[in-house]
Amino acid sequence: MRFTIRGVHPVDAPEPCHLIEAELADAEDFDWGEVTQEDATQPRENWQVAYDEQPLDNDERCWAFFFHHLDLAKPLLTPVGPIPLPAPTPCPEHLHNIEYMEP
Repeated sequence: MRFTIRGVHPVDAPEPCHLIEAELADAEDFDWGEVTQEDATQPRENWQVAYDEQPLDNDERCWAFFFHHLDLAKPLLTPVGPIPLPAPTPCPEHLHNIEYMEP
């Protein structure tokens, strides 16, 4: 299984939030609840996780999801291991149709 971060984009939201675009080789058995980030101030069950994940194409290889309180200095922890984050960039045109909805 392969999981690659294609982009990290700030979102206008009441809490700090980013839209993350990813490429996923096999989405069928992928557990989005395991996409998290360590927070030393909280027990693991309180760590942020991927939110509102959605496929961007019909073959479900490209995905987008929101992540609150993202620490850009730390990797995302995923079922395939830790993934370093690229520097944030403005949201590209092809993601403008994805709307943030407060959880």
